Amino acid sequence: MKRLTEYLSSVRSHDLTGSCVLLTFFLFPTGTAPPVISFSLAMVIWFFSGKFLALKSIAGQPWFWPVLPLVILPWAGLLYSQNMELGLDYAEKSKYWLAVLLTAGMAFTDRRMEILIAGLWAGLSIGAVLAAIQFFGIMPPVKDGHLGFGIVHTLISMYLIIGLLMVSFYFRSTESRTKRLALLLLFGLFLFHLAVLRGRSGYLIFGLVSPLIANNLMHRFSFKAKSVVCFSLLGILLLSPVVRTVVQDSYVKLNQQKTEILRGERSEDFIRFYITAETLKLIKQHPILGIGTGSLTEPTKAKGHLVTHPHNNILYMWVSFGIAGLAACLWLFWTMLKLSWKSRESAVGFFLLSSCIVLFMGGIFDTSILNTGTLLFLALTYGLLHHLPKKDITTG
Repeated sequence: MKRLTEYLSSVRSHDLTGSCVLLTFFLFPTGTAPPVISFSLAMVIWFFSGKFLALKSIAGQPWFWPVLPLVILPWAGLLYSQNMELGLDYAEKSKYWLAVLLTAGMAFTDRRMEILIAGLWAGLSIGAVLAAIQFFGIMPPVKDGHLGFGIVHTLISMYLIIGLLMVSFYFRSTESRTKRLALLLLFGLFLFHLAVLRGRSGYLIFGLVSPLIANNLMHRFSFKAKSVVCFSLLGILLLSPVVRTVVQDSYVKLNQQKTEILRGERSEDFIRFYITAETLKLIKQHPILGIGTGSLTEPTKAKGHLVTHPHNNILYMWVSFGIAGLAACLWLFWTMLKLSWKSRESAVGFFLLSSCIVLFMGGIFDTSILNTGTLLFLALTYGLLHHLPKKDITTG
């Protein structure tokens, strides 16, 4: 053990810890367990190599402060939790915020950023090719109705859209025709995968960020040209028979069940409207302190429909921890948005901006800070704020 510690101490962080972090981004599109294993290995190396000694200098940075409430509140919420077992499970997820220290403390260069994005693209590309093989009937899906590696639509949709945004960024910044052609092919591959998924939230998020993508793809052209490309991207998505079927079915079922939805009752196909309505009622009853970590199960179970979380980051934080939870959630994303916007012309800045926008929007449709995959992704990317130009961080 002594020799192992001495060896790890002599190795620079970007040789081992950094490599594991890059591997984690490659593994995100494959599921939850693989990136968690890679992240855990990175944490072990980070600890035994002594890199954790930089904790004090990182924790003292103003951009780091919004992380603290997200670590503390779930544990404080256990003091008045109505479901200690589930509450403890949620509180234990705060350990993934250690990833902030990991990426903040690693040696980081423009080249390393390119490798990180290339790793994410590689994982997404393998999943997209697998989805194409499954879509055309060459092999069955890993999980019925989930093309690619079989992870849920909300997760893979967010990863794909972040990938698409980064493709558009590098397309804008390169002058090489060969690289631009390769990037367009990559863009088409990711868009195809998104178009064969049955994820309504993914379609909506893509629609909302399409102006940003179009602006990068057509940065030298007029506003009119960018608008044409923006609407063309949405049109291409709608060419997919999967997308058309999902959109049409949703429209029909919304009309059929609108009475129940408007009354706040549980509908057969749109249960999240009911969940939102019940969560808002609880927020109205407990606006200051909330109901405690993991407690949503108890009042909803009493009404005959057990709900574990509200499928929304803001509502989860508010109903669980009251005003402090709402403020903590908004503070973190606002800090990330504000600082990354200043550095949006750099690769790391635009990656942070893209991740912030997509994860925040995704958190409207699912409680992504409770999902291990998206929570880890958020924490790892948030730590990259430390590598933005100092002037952008200190004046943020």
